[in-house]
Amino acid sequence: MSRNNVIAVAKYKYKYYVLPNLCMDTQFNNLYIKELLINNNHINKYTRNRGKALIIAHDIQKKIDNEYGVIEISI
Repeated sequence: MSRNNVIAVAKYKYKYYVLPNLCMDTQFNNLYIKELLINNNHINKYTRNRGKALIIAHDIQKKIDNEYGVIEISI
C-alpha cells in the first residue's frame, strides 16, 4: 500500500518551489502551501525555471514512494 502523499511544484510570485511529502488530504491546498512558503521563506529553495523544478521533483519521486506523483499548483 502506498503512502497518501504528493510532491508539489508550487508557482508563487514567478518562482517555482519543490515541496516533497505533502499529505494529499490535509496539506495540499492553496492556503496551506502559501502559508508554508511565506513563513519558511529562508528554508525553501526556489528556481525561476519551471523545467528545472519539475526535474528536481521527478528526481525526488524516484527516491520516495508516493501515491499521487508530482503535481503543479499555482498560488
